[in-house]
Amino acid sequence: MEIQSLENKFKFISIAAARCQQLQRGARPRVDSKSHKPTTVAQEEVRQGLVAAREPDVPHEPGQDSEIQTQPEGTDVG
Repeated sequence: MEIQSLENKFKFISIAAARCQQLQRGARPRVDSKSHKPTTVAQEEVRQGLVAAREPDVPHEPGQDSEIQTQPEGTDVG
């Protein structure tokens, strides 16, 4: 996966960072790299399309982001 095909650089960095954490916890690299640094290896894997991002399976309900948490009636907020 080339960086131009990603939506933006932030997504590339986010995916590479998550993969870097996996590598630091002991995951095996998916590329033969000259570097032993997990950040560099993770970036190479993302660029080559060996790592894909999965969106969370959380349904989004309309108005969910704008809900305000309120106290139940009769409860003092003090």
